[in-house]
Amino acid sequence: MEERGRNTGAPTRRRFLAGAAASVAAGLAGCSGLVTGQDDGDLATTADASLSTPTLGADDAPVTVGVYKDFACPACAQFNEQITPLIERDYVEEGVVRYEHYDFPLDMHDPESYTAANAARAVQDLAGDDAFFAFADALFANQSDQSPGTYAELAGDVDVEGDRVRSAAEGRTYRHVVSADKDRGLDEGVRGTPTVVVDGSIVDELSWEGIRSDIEAARPDGG
Repeated sequence: MEERGRNTGAPTRRRFLAGAAASVAAGLAGCSGLVTGQDDGDLATTADASLSTPTLGADDAPVTVGVYKDFACPACAQFNEQITPLIERDYVEEGVVRYEHYDFPLDMHDPESYTAANAARAVQDLAGDDAFFAFADALFANQSDQSPGTYAELAGDVDVEGDRVRSAAEGRTYRHVVSADKDRGLDEGVRGTPTVVVDGSIVDELSWEGIRSDIEAARPDGG
């Protein structure tokens, strides 16, 4: 396969970045703008909105952390690189947190925000949650080159047929799944990305210290 400048050495959830907590202590400036629900429209081929939420961690973890992301949002890429590995290391791997991904594509980033989300959901549908998160890492690492061709190439890296992922992105096959996530977010008060929700409550301070404080407060033992 011909390389087109893809970032294959980018940090992922499996590679903890030393010093990441210090670099995000001041918080992230998220992406926001006019936010509306997605018009599902009438597509010839769409997937059922019952596709499960992509999840890391044990189902019986005492704390649930949901993160609403836009694959074309620079702040989400920063969050995925710097904060997600910390949540996984300190809480998911310890059995404290069940981490859930929710799509919240912003119109200001259309079409990439929508096509990338559809590509990622195709990977999940075809290969499961582990492949989804690996593909999501690759999307964020290659955020400057998001296109149907890139989606197909990155799908090959997680052993998923690239043409099927490209087709899902171009046709927005999982449009209803993405729309259901976005509607859920709007109902919860999400207005920008990334937004972190700990046990149903939006985290006010979008920094590692703020997120960690809310997780600790939500633990059955109070941290």
